[in-house]
Amino acid sequence: MSIGEAVVVAVDESAGSAVAWAAHTAALHRAPLHLLRILEVTPDQGLGLGTTITTEDYSRFEEHGNWLLETAAAEAAKSDPGLTITTELATGAVIPALLERTHEARMLVGGARGGGALRRALLGSVSSVLARRSHCPFVVVRDGVPLPPDLATRPILVGVDGTKISEPAIAAALDEASARGVDVIALHAEGSSDDPEMDALDDYVLAESLAGWQERYPNVRIDRETTHDRPERSLLELSTATQLLVVGTRGRGGFTSKVFGSTSQSLLLSVQTPIMIAPTP
Repeated sequence: MSIGEAVVVAVDESAGSAVAWAAHTAALHRAPLHLLRILEVTPDQGLGLGTTITTEDYSRFEEHGNWLLETAAAEAAKSDPGLTITTELATGAVIPALLERTHEARMLVGGARGGGALRRALLGSVSSVLARRSHCPFVVVRDGVPLPPDLATRPILVGVDGTKISEPAIAAALDEASARGVDVIALHAEGSSDDPEMDALDDYVLAESLAGWQERYPNVRIDRETTHDRPERSLLELSTATQLLVVGTRGRGGFTSKVFGSTSQSLLLSVQTPIMIAPTP
């Protein structure tokens, strides 16, 4: 099934808020919404470790998967009656199947629930791989997080480290801000320093990183912020007053920037605001 430039949602039991966020985003971009449920089991093969399931068992998995998709589609339709919504129930390994979709998708959106050990382990194993290897922006939206009434008017926060890794993140943040009619806060966090010359250098790095972007997005106001606090802490604190946090990664490789190394992976587990990981080709 071709998904074109669709916003793709990985549908599971934690995707309620992710579906609503993705539907709203797809409507803003006039893009189709594709709801994808992957069954990582097959009849007479089962879940591995010597277990097997019958065809009848598998039918129940399919029935549940279709119910999840129907429920998600009904919720997504509330966002915009004109939104094009497609659904897909696929079989296979979750991570390879999702990565395959990222070749065509505008973005991939997934949910996350709670902060318990099991959820954090799942988020670390699936979302961390997708964040490193996705070919399109990957967004994690936490389910059950109360949405403030002024959310739609809040700015978008983007982390800027002064390298090429930041460029797709800046572009993604500005693209979303333009579609939503909000400002962007560009944050450069370099770590502790008491040297005024370092402060000036940080301002210069941020200015150079943003050079030319304002001309490309004249309708978006860009506020510049520099700090000598730890990047993770700075991004986490500022994100509480924003509607989306955007950070970068080298894509299909590891997190290599000193700003977006362990920081990105840690933020995936801790940030309550929707977070977008924008890969560098």
